[in-house]
Amino acid sequence: MSQSSGPIFNLHYIGLNLKKGITAEHFENFVREHGVRIPAYPGWRWTLLKGLRGERENQYLMLYEAPDAEQYAHYIDRNGDQTAHARDFWQQHPQARDLIAEWKTFSTFAELPTIFSYYSLVAENTNSSLPEGPNYQVTPGQKPVARVVGIHNLALRSGVAPETFENFITSNIHRVEDYPGWKFHMLKGQGGSRLDQYAVMLEIESLESLNSFHPELDVSTEKALTFVREHQDTERMYDKWRELASFSGAPQIYTDYITIAGNGQ
Repeated sequence: MSQSSGPIFNLHYIGLNLKKGITAEHFENFVREHGVRIPAYPGWRWTLLKGLRGERENQYLMLYEAPDAEQYAHYIDRNGDQTAHARDFWQQHPQARDLIAEWKTFSTFAELPTIFSYYSLVAENTNSSLPEGPNYQVTPGQKPVARVVGIHNLALRSGVAPETFENFITSNIHRVEDYPGWKFHMLKGQGGSRLDQYAVMLEIESLESLNSFHPELDVSTEKALTFVREHQDTERMYDKWRELASFSGAPQIYTDYITIAGNGQ
């Protein structure tokens, strides 16, 4: 999938209003009970994430997904500012503006000057068994679906051109075999704090699924090791990847997040 036709992912760090004594429980209850009524731009989706382990354990991140670069630029400019279309959207949703104002009494919101990055999609595993749909889902009478989202930063090796790495990934993405219920995305920073840098985004069906393969930081279960032994072509592809750039996981900075809530649930 090309960068021009694929989705755009926008990440904003969220910080609690500690000076007012806001706790994680206060904030999460507000978001699940009221904040979920804050709409996304047409065609967009937002999800609130909470760090499970890694660099940002117990910290929050807002993940936005826009359908493509054109729709992203329609509402947000390269500096992370709202466009005129975005300002018109919020003017037409006064109740949402009130909810955002209330949200800001609990924490920062996904807007400047919070630290943010936005990424284009370089490639994704289209053979994944993870069903399409939001990463947080609520169905009456059923346990909420709370997927895990991993954000793993990468770095190119000395002398490797970005085009070389991207061509390798796009030419070999068909060789990636994800664990059941997992989905791999390779992202490239287009603006914000991670401009021109790469990240792997993993969408995982549940915390139970994550723990069945990797119960702790950089720990693999026998189930994970068996999967690796059974998918040696994927491992050969990963070995070549490691010649071009760092791999997902240690020693690079990363965080696995649990989904807390999302718009329209």
